[in-house]
Amino acid sequence: GTHFFDYTKGLLESELLDFNNPKNESQEIGVKNLKIVLQGICQYLNIEIPQSIELPSSENLIENEEVTIKTFEEFVKLVSRENIEDKELKKLSKKLFKNYQKDSSEYHTIVEGHFDFFENINAWNSDWKFDPEDAEYFISEMIGEDLNFEYPEETYSHDLFPYIQSALEKRGFELMSYNTNGDNYLFFVANKEDVGRILELSELTKIEIDKL
Repeated sequence: GTHFFDYTKGLLESELLDFNNPKNESQEIGVKNLKIVLQGICQYLNIEIPQSIELPSSENLIENEEVTIKTFEEFVKLVSRENIEDKELKKLSKKLFKNYQKDSSEYHTIVEGHFDFFENINAWNSDWKFDPEDAEYFISEMIGEDLNFEYPEETYSHDLFPYIQSALEKRGFELMSYNTNGDNYLFFVANKEDVGRILELSELTKIEIDKL
């Protein structure tokens, strides 16, 4: 049809773009933006750019947020939905930060520290296989109100996630999980508006959080 014709015509009429000699303003903008993207990728992957290459931007395009105890305080606040006393917040944050500073060779100790943290907040440690009744009960416990959700018969475990999330979304929540790297889940409920930041903090703190 016409779509195929237009696509073929576009391919046949396309021209090679000379990066060093753009023909018009649109090409100039496109080339500059592409160079900035490539510079950012190189900086992110720590690929050294030869000094002979003129950089499109003099800025460091990848801002590395410094990880401090405040980073962990923010993480604890958001993961607990601020249902935590200030004294406990500081105590847990201090432990997690100390844990973060350990050498990677102490992997098991680090992971144990993460589990200890989630045991201190309102979380649900579940086997990989769980039924809807378990989900309704434990999530209701976590959010402090009854949660009931519709789901097809014979639906279990991760197949329930869309139905759980739909019910939680109406309340402004989202179900998330600490990645145990095992055959279980360590669920917690976050405010939906905080999910993006929690995932960012997960990267910074090296506490692996999964969006379900």
